[in-house]
This record gives sequence, structure tokens and C-alpha cells, in this order.
Amino acid sequence: MKKIVLVSILLCCSFLSFSQRQINYNVSLSATLMLNKDFGDYEDETLFVPNALMVRNGVDVKLNNRLSAGLNIGLDWHPEISILAVPYFADAKFNIAKNDDDRFYAVAGYGKLLKLGNGFERGNYHKFGLGVEVSSSDKIGFQIGLDFHQKTIANYKNGKLNSLSFGLGVFFL
Repeated sequence: MKKIVLVSILLCCSFLSFSQRQINYNVSLSATLMLNKDFGDYEDETLFVPNALMVRNGVDVKLNNRLSAGLNIGLDWHPEISILAVPYFADAKFNIAKNDDDRFYAVAGYGKLLKLGNGFERGNYHKFGLGVEVSSSDKIGFQIGLDFHQKTIANYKNGKLNSLSFGLGVFFL
């Protein structure tokens, strides 16, 4: 664990040491949705209901016009199955299409689940997805993403928790 924290700190410092590179801070909120079993039984029911909430916080460094890399930490809460996880991971974003400061990208990430206490899970974390970033000014922008998350958790059925989430976020330049 100490090695992972040390490597993460060193990577973060090396990312920040590139003063000529563009550095973005980002935060996002995602939700996984499932079909509502009670849909149609009551007037105010919706077809989809949130099944899990995920908060992400990270730093991205633009490496070139097509690629950026980042370090992230998050909090995943799955209330239906009583799972709370803190993923920390590195990711890479590849621009599929770009127009000025707006971009459509593919993202992949890998990391670990941090065990902060008895209520938290330990394991591995994988992420794959697609997203859009739209800059609204020189200092701020918004992102929309669709991500597949896989958490490898020893005590969970089949050892893996897979989820597909829709997220909204904001980034600061």
C-alpha cells in the first residue's frame, strides 16, 4: 500500500512539473440506472431508478493533441447491495474527434479499491467509456460520459461487480 501511495504521489508531482502542459482539475457525479420494478403501479413512478452513485475527483494532463492522462480518486456507493468503495486509478483519454476546445473521447483506466475501514471493499478497478467535453469559457467546461466500471471484490458474488453509469461533470483549466 505504501508503494502505491508513493508511486501515485510521484506520478502526480511529475505531471504537475510539466509547466508547459495544460492541467485540468475535474469532478463528476455518475449514476447507474436500473429498470423500476414498480413502474406503472403508481402515477409518479419513473421507468429508471438510480442503483448506485459515483463521485470522481481528479487531475488530467494534456500530453498532446490526441492524448491526456490523469490520476483520480472517487467514492462509489451501491446501497442495494451494501457496497461502498473508494477507487483510486490512473486513466488515459484518447480524442476521437476534436473541435477547438471541445472533444469526443474514449477513456480507459485501471486502479485499486482503497480499504478505509470495515465498511469499505478492497480489490481492483477497471474503467472504459466514452465522453464529451465542452468548454464554455477559458477557465471552465462540462463533461458528459457513459462508462463501464468493473470492481473485482473477493467477497462479492462471482468476484466482480459490473456497472454502466451515466455521468455529468465539470472541469477547470
